[in-house]
Amino acid sequence: MADPLARAVRRFVDTCSHVVAVRDLVTKVRIDLQGGYFVDLYYNATLGKYTYALIQGGRRVIGWDNARHHPGLAHFPHHVHRPDGSIESSSLVGDPEQDMDIVVAEVNSLCTSES
Repeated sequence: MADPLARAVRRFVDTCSHVVAVRDLVTKVRIDLQGGYFVDLYYNATLGKYTYALIQGGRRVIGWDNARHHPGLAHFPHHVHRPDGSIESSSLVGDPEQDMDIVVAEVNSLCTSES
């Protein structure tokens, strides 16, 4: 795991109350959560790309990334795919260590509200 991603994973595990297991899948880290959820965290410092997603039953519940496909958003390229299917500008910056507090808060909220 890349150092920033490893530190972000540690922060996630330390602050998310739903964690069951953590798996390093070489190109990303998968964190298994209670209730059949998992979080995939991908970060490539060389390319400056990231994707963080909460998934349940093969469906992305919420996800953040910086793919350059929504140029009209305020914080382009950073955006979030919301549970209702909408896409909004995101306050994430592409640094997993800085981003993880926001990601964990959303994941905790969504996992708690659905359990």
